[in-house]
Order: sequence, then structure tokens, then C-alpha cells
Amino acid sequence: MKTILRTGVATACGCLFLVPAWAQTTAVASVVTPATIVVTGARLAQPVADSPLDIRVVDRTQIERAGVSSLIELLQRLAGVEVTATGGPGQISGLFLRGSNTSHVVLLIDGVRVNSATSGTNAFEHLALDQIDRVELLLGPASGLYGADAIGGVVQVFTRRDDVLSARVGLGSGGTRNAGASIGGRSGPTRGALTLGWRESDPESATNADNVFSYNADRDPYRNTSLAAVLEHDWAAGHTLALRSTLADARTSFDAGPGSDDFNRQRLSTLTLESRNRLQAGWSSTLRLSRGTDDVETVGAYPGGFRTDQDQLSWQNDVALAGGRVAAGLEWRREAVDSDTAFTVTERRISSAFGGWTGAIAPGQQLQLALRHDRDSQFGGRSTGNIGYGVQVAPGWRVTAAAGTAFKAPSFNDLYYPLQFGYGGNPDLKPERARSIEAGLRYAAGPWQASAIAFQNRISDLIVINDSFSTVENIASARIRGLTLQARWTAGPWAARAEATLQSPKNADTGTQLVRRAERFGSAGLDWSAGDWRLGTELVAVGQRYDDGANSDAARLGGYTLVNLSAAWTVAPRWTVAARLDNAADKAYTQVRGYNTPGRRFFMSLAWEGG
Repeated sequence: MKTILRTGVATACGCLFLVPAWAQTTAVASVVTPATIVVTGARLAQPVADSPLDIRVVDRTQIERAGVSSLIELLQRLAGVEVTATGGPGQISGLFLRGSNTSHVVLLIDGVRVNSATSGTNAFEHLALDQIDRVELLLGPASGLYGADAIGGVVQVFTRRDDVLSARVGLGSGGTRNAGASIGGRSGPTRGALTLGWRESDPESATNADNVFSYNADRDPYRNTSLAAVLEHDWAAGHTLALRSTLADARTSFDAGPGSDDFNRQRLSTLTLESRNRLQAGWSSTLRLSRGTDDVETVGAYPGGFRTDQDQLSWQNDVALAGGRVAAGLEWRREAVDSDTAFTVTERRISSAFGGWTGAIAPGQQLQLALRHDRDSQFGGRSTGNIGYGVQVAPGWRVTAAAGTAFKAPSFNDLYYPLQFGYGGNPDLKPERARSIEAGLRYAAGPWQASAIAFQNRISDLIVINDSFSTVENIASARIRGLTLQARWTAGPWAARAEATLQSPKNADTGTQLVRRAERFGSAGLDWSAGDWRLGTELVAVGQRYDDGANSDAARLGGYTLVNLSAAWTVAPRWTVAARLDNAADKAYTQVRGYNTPGRRFFMSLAWEGG
């Protein structure tokens, strides 16, 4: 750990000075301040500076200035976050949070779970940035707050609720075209907002000749239409009814072999009815009934369909108590699978009770506690918890510590996949389990913000294919140690940032590096903004990885560094022209062996912000 710390400090400092001094980062460091309010870290509103947990925020201003095309690209810039993608736009993508698996992430859209219960993964690649107002990322085990699957962390997306009219159009490399519009308003106690988005691209093949099973040299186009709508009515003082809906309708061509025309049609949607009520001073209640759906249909050489509906009912009470606040409640969730694959079981139910307290125990000292029990109709009950502590040790300086437990429920594929060609699911699987600790040092004063957070996560009962390739078993374990470093600085028209992660993501049984996870990665950038102009550059660097668990030489994935440039010009009041050049050096690199990654890409957009 000492070696990681020394190397990390040098990396973070070096990144700030190596960035060209004439440009601007695509994510302005000064937008998010210690006073920024977050809800994901404790299930209730709190300033991000008060949370002892590791929380990151990307707000609407940062999203617009970033100019990136996907949520995956946006989050890649954050310390502790690695990404993987099997090709270009719309292809299957995932997040490695602090070195954990891509299935160890809970995705929430306005508090609603949306994921595939069959594969156990999240379709981040289809969440359109046009409809996102803010993203909150909680790193570290969080089952004590959110239940199953939160071994690596939680990504919560909040959709836009604009009260103005805005519009955007864009054009770029690879046949990329997009358009979006947002409108909102209010009449007395009633308010509403609607955001629409559309994107198309026609990139080169998602695969290359290293993919011996499915390579096809044809192009693999992508199309995505998105919607987010909200309607709220204050029927009495302190009492609000809300109806929300989101939809992402995507069509992604992919390769399943030479000569075949294959595509996935995938729809992600949420529908929520919510009642927010202030029952008395210091006591508010939220009752939410929702459904999250992940529905994918495959057309081509291997047709099929998999749909997951998650019906969710939650009741949360926030109460002022003992100098702090309690968030406590009940949840019920039903996962239902509809597929042309004959799963032996197609439904399970989860009943949960949770409670937590956060508050000041002394001047400059914050304590956070969370405890949760989930009872799953498939494997029984699991109890998890979190504890965090933060103390102000000097002006601007804060020390934090946290610990937590988490678990991941086996997917329906793992449990109930029907026996075919000698392989089938294992209904006796247990949930994967994790225990984690972390300690951090944070600084915020004047133009500077900085943090260093060391963490260790031990994961047991990992689900892997057995030696005979006949089923899956709980026979593996992992130990992940690491350090995340951040430094941000602003002065006049300038803003700089550097984020670095140094980690040891190891299979605890074999000592090998976990698949597709680097030991070092990070990003850095520098801003310049004056008058009607913004200019920017950033670096994204990822170290060596392996595409197999044995870490064989043939599966080694080389490290890479990408340079991205951006510019924006306010040509007239309310009108802005922006341009972005990704991978300016046209660097060839690999995230998954056999799948292409984008080369040099150029994109321009025109945006109008109404009144």
C-alpha cells in the first residue's frame, strides 16, 4: 500500500502539469462544490462534504460541457471507474467500480431499478445523456442502503425537469446524427417537463479478425430514441403527487458470424407513481410504486428474447431524530422474466426493511449508519450494513473512514438456465458476498479540492463456470486493494483536474489479475473559459490488462492514452456552437479482444437555450 500511495501522489501531481496549458477539460472542476446536495449516499439529502462515503456528482452543466456521446464515456473520467465495451456506439458496455465485476453495480433511474434479471447486467450504453439532469455515483459496498448487487457501488441517474425550452442538434464522424429538445413549465400547483432525444450512427464493424467466432466486416449501425416525462401536482401544502416515465428504445446491429444480419432491439423503461408527504415538522414520507423494464429481442442467426419486469413498491420515512436524521422504510420487489428460453423458474420476490441514521455527533464530526435485511424467495434472507465516520481535523482538512458489507444475487441465467448441450443453471447457488473498508483524507479550501481514499474489498462465493463447463458454482474469491486520488484547482478563467486510481484487483485463489481490469488508470484536464469562448483538452490513460483469468501472454491488452479536445463558442445570446475531437492522435487500442474501439472522431453541435 505504501508503494501505491507514493506512485499515486506522483501520478496525480504529474497529470496536472502534463496537460497542455492552452485548453479546457471537458468536465469543469468548479461546478460541483462541497455544498452540492446529494441523496444517494444516505437515501436522504445531504451536502456532499458531510458524507463520509465516496460520492461523485456529475451535473447538467458538466454533461453539456463534456460533449461526450454516452454515459459510459462520461463516467470513465472519474477515479475508481473503469469501462469496457464490445465495439462502438450501442454495443454491450459495463462499469468496473473499484475493480469489482460489471454485474456488481446497482443502476437506479429516479430511484427505480432497471436491469436484466437474466444476465444480471445493466444496459448503460442506451441511457441517453439528453434526458439526464444529474448522475450520482456511490463507490463501495452499499447493500446496507440498496440491497442486492451493490458490491461495487450504485449509479443513480436523475432525469431532467427543466422549466425552460431548449433544443440541440449535432453531426459527427461515423454517420453520427442526433437531436434533442426539452420543455417544461408550471401552472399554479401543477408542473411538468418533457425531454425527447434521438441519435443515429453508422460506425465500422464492432468486431475484428481476432474474434474468430463472430467476425463480420459489415458496418454495425445504431439508433436510439429516448423520452423522459414528469408531471407533479401539489394538492396541499407539503403534499405532492408525481407521475414519471422514461424510455430508451434502441436498435443495435452486431456480429454473430460472416454473412448474417444481426441486431438487438432493446427497450429500457420506467413508470413511477409517487406520493411525497410532509406529515409534520421533521417528518416526511415518500410512497413509490414503479415498474422498471429491460426488454431485448435478438433478430438474426440466433434469434431470441429476454424481458425483465421489476415491480417495485417502497415506503420511506425521513425523521429528524437525536441531532440527525433517520431514513427508514420497507421495500417490496418482484422480478419476472418472460423469454423464449424455457427457464425452470421465471419469478422471484424480495421483501426488505432498512433503516439508517446520519448526523453530527460532535462539532466537526459526522456519523452515518445503515442496516438492511432482504428476504429473497429464491435463497432466503441476507442482512447487510454500512458505517461511516468523518472528522474535521484542521481548517479545510477532513479524515473519513467507512466499512460495509454487500451481496449479489445470482442471475436467472446462473440459477435456472435450461440444460442444453451439457450446460445448465445451478439452483443451489448462494449469493456472492463482500466486505470492504476504506479510509480517506480530503482537502477543500480556496481554489483547491483534493482527496486520497484507500480501500480494500474482499469478495467471496464468486460465481464462475466449473471445471467441466457443465454449470456454475460458488468457488472463487477476489481481493481488491487500491487508492483513488483526485486534485482540482480553479483560478480566474482556468480550471484543472487530475484523477488517478492505483489498485491490485486479484483473484484471491490464483493471484492473477482480474479480467479486463488495470492496475493503473486515470484522467486529467485543463480548462480555459473567457467571454464567449471555452477551449479544452483532456487525457484518459489506462494501463495493461488481460482478457482472460489466466493472464496469458496471448490475452494481454496493452495500455493506452487518449487525447480529447473540445471548444465552444456562444455565437449569439442563447445560441452555442460546440465541437469535440476524440482520440485526436487516432490511437489504436483494445478494451475487449476481438472488438474494435473508435478511432479519431469529430462531432459538432448547435444548442439553443430558451427562456
